[in-house]
Amino acid sequence: MDKYRIRVELLTEAVFGSGKSVPGVVDLEIVHDEYGLPFMKGKTFKGNFREAMEDIINLIGVEKYGGLMENLLGKENNGLNTWSCIKFSDCMLPENIRNLLAYEVRKGKLSESEIKEALTDIRSFTSIEDDGSYREGSLRNIRVLKKGLVFYVDLDVYRSLSEDELGLMATTCRYLRHIGTMRNRGKGEVKCSFLVFEDGIYKDMTDFYMNRFLEGVK
Repeated sequence: MDKYRIRVELLTEAVFGSGKSVPGVVDLEIVHDEYGLPFMKGKTFKGNFREAMEDIINLIGVEKYGGLMENLLGKENNGLNTWSCIKFSDCMLPENIRNLLAYEVRKGKLSESEIKEALTDIRSFTSIEDDGSYREGSLRNIRVLKKGLVFYVDLDVYRSLSEDELGLMATTCRYLRHIGTMRNRGKGEVKCSFLVFEDGIYKDMTDFYMNRFLEGVK
């Protein structure tokens, strides 16, 4: 079976919010594993990806192309059929980096908090009143991922994808520009690429499949 992957590069700081706080440290913590390594849950990334694909389908024609999205991503909130053809892994740092840092933690050479602090910063945000003044009691400290980090999402595909399906996946990768929390406040700008496993390596095939697909749309 063909193997696909999405490369996600952070062009700005990003917030993979966990919804949890750490008293005295941050009001919104990121999602991370036991080694302090940040990640975005596959379900969350898929939701961001679906939103981008829906925008594309609305632009090129729901009647003609709407079925492609359902075949790839399934119907939203549809229980066991949610994944349909493709299952998204968690959005994670490269495997070799994860393995190395996890090994250092297990050996006691690094701590979970040291890794998390090396990959993130803490930013303070406030709410503003209509008159431009600071809203009292609105100060929040939020942990953000540093820009420049690269994450990967592996795609488990249960059948061969058609040319149009590959094109729509590639086009959605190129169109998807923001992920995570606080997207409306300048966080989480990304560059995504659609990678295909060929000749023993993952190759960036974003433009190849996108251009062929959009030519057919015209």
